[in-house]
Amino acid sequence: MPKLNFCKTRATKPNSFFGRSIYTCGFTLIELMVTIAIIAIVALIGIPAFGDFILNNRIRGQTSDFVGQLTYARAEAMRTATRVTVCPGTSGGCAGSQWENGWVVFNDTNANAAVDSGETVIGIGAALDGGNTLRSAAFATYISFRHDGTSTNIAGSGLAGSFAICDSRGFGDKARAIAISASGRAKTLPADAAGSGVSNCGT
Repeated sequence: MPKLNFCKTRATKPNSFFGRSIYTCGFTLIELMVTIAIIAIVALIGIPAFGDFILNNRIRGQTSDFVGQLTYARAEAMRTATRVTVCPGTSGGCAGSQWENGWVVFNDTNANAAVDSGETVIGIGAALDGGNTLRSAAFATYISFRHDGTSTNIAGSGLAGSFAICDSRGFGDKARAIAISASGRAKTLPADAAGSGVSNCGT
């Protein structure tokens, strides 16, 4: 294989270095400027795309984690034949309606959607990073599963609804919706898709 050689032979004056040829290596200023311009163009195209790639992966990962927690809560309700509730908050109890700050999964033995003395916390969800939000109108402060896996309110009636998870790009096809049927099953889809059950980020 021939070797790459960036050195060019330059003609010399008769008295330069005893008549020997002078070798110059490297790039010319024009070549360097063209290379920098190409790199700049590639960066302008690639950096925004890479930013979207990171945001997409983050919001999909967070959606998957939350759906996993809901699926676990539902499975535990059926396995133990008890009420299992998920609410925004910490191991210390339920708090507010901003699910992005974290959530707690617990055996809600008295079905009041609150962590009471003697009730077992079986899962904790960490706060979402990236400034993302997770809100719901139907499940503003809790979502609860009965022994048969159905989603229910405190009174025991079936309850369906959706969560919206959004990032800095706001509501649209980049945001995600988590639709919960009355049977307790969850499905994810773009927030602006038909049947998502959400029309904004809930903020």
